[in-house]
Amino acid sequence: METLKFVMTTTFYPPYHLGGDAIHVYHLSNELAKRGHEVHVIHLLDFYYFKRKEKPKDRYENHENVFIHSTKSPLGNLSLVSAYVFGKSSYIDKSVEKVVKEVKPNVIHHHNISGFGPSILRYEAPMILYTAHDYWLICPMNDLMKYNGSVCNGFNFCIICPLLSRRPWQIWRYVKDINKIIKKVDTIITPSSYMKKKLQEFGIDKQIETLPNFVIKPAKSGELLYKYKFPYFLFVGVLERHKGILELVKVFIEIKDKIGAKLLIVGDGALKEKIDKIVVRNNCQDKIKLLGRIDNEVSLSTLYANALAVIIPSICPENNPLVALEALANGVPVVVSNQGGLPEIAEKIDELLIFDDFEELKRILLEFDKTKYSAASLINIYERYFSPVEYLKNYLKMLRVS
Repeated sequence: METLKFVMTTTFYPPYHLGGDAIHVYHLSNELAKRGHEVHVIHLLDFYYFKRKEKPKDRYENHENVFIHSTKSPLGNLSLVSAYVFGKSSYIDKSVEKVVKEVKPNVIHHHNISGFGPSILRYEAPMILYTAHDYWLICPMNDLMKYNGSVCNGFNFCIICPLLSRRPWQIWRYVKDINKIIKKVDTIITPSSYMKKKLQEFGIDKQIETLPNFVIKPAKSGELLYKYKFPYFLFVGVLERHKGILELVKVFIEIKDKIGAKLLIVGDGALKEKIDKIVVRNNCQDKIKLLGRIDNEVSLSTLYANALAVIIPSICPENNPLVALEALANGVPVVVSNQGGLPEIAEKIDELLIFDDFEELKRILLEFDKTKYSAASLINIYERYFSPVEYLKNYLKMLRVS
């Protein structure tokens, strides 16, 4: 097998990370390294500390073939503002350019580059890839959600949405053609067909290949760690409005006297206190339990493995969330809203697990029968579509490497 040199660009990289896109880059980099490839990862410390003030406590080990280039500008947040508003930061660009010149990569693979700005797309290599983990290419809000909470239909709300969200305008979006910015990108990878369709609808003129995300085979769960001896549905994610968590809590409150299962919520976010108050006000402390953020891999796998199902009630057009793939890897079905790429995952299990509105979610939960979904069949779906082996096979084929 031909071995290659990769440069990965990503705003966040574990342990300096917030979401699933960074976890994807971490596992992709290390899976490539295990196969003998040399991987250089460039990430931005400034952006992490802009979002979080404390140092991360998690530890992430990298393969010896993975080399981390942590960028921290002497100008701090000024570099981030420049990249965000004008699309360019001289210090960040020079840091990237230095690594590219020294490494001479066969492949530059861009991921979440919102912190870098689009100017880093100008660097050259024999193969340039960009993975659309979110809607950054076509949406200044990154999530394709309009200011009124509906999914953007492509009309020009790009002035109104940032204004009402109290974000500065990204001036580069109004003076540069996005297709010229991505001119040197050979292939855009979209983790869902929905993302591919949206990029094309919004005028992205580039080769686009759909390649679903992957997750690592879960740590073995243990009965000793299993504290919850009652049936429960599980939510895992940030506690933010776009995730549909408030609507899910409301659904459980409305059916609390009709359903035997509880709702366990794993995660943290801006809505935590509000959810706590709603649960107390409706006397649902025994029915709905907030567990906070759980970083221990075995504990989280145990929670997954013993759940009736994982509920993903997002009101935003999700791409290919790792939570859904982690559920399948643990042999657990997912119940999802009919948004974005979520149906593409759930339809591989059962189309009846997809809901169009929250009244339909009530019906699904009240009638749910886990015996219809064997753990073996769900793990088989994971291995067939969302495993590292499947992803790397198609990824390397894209690079014309066997």
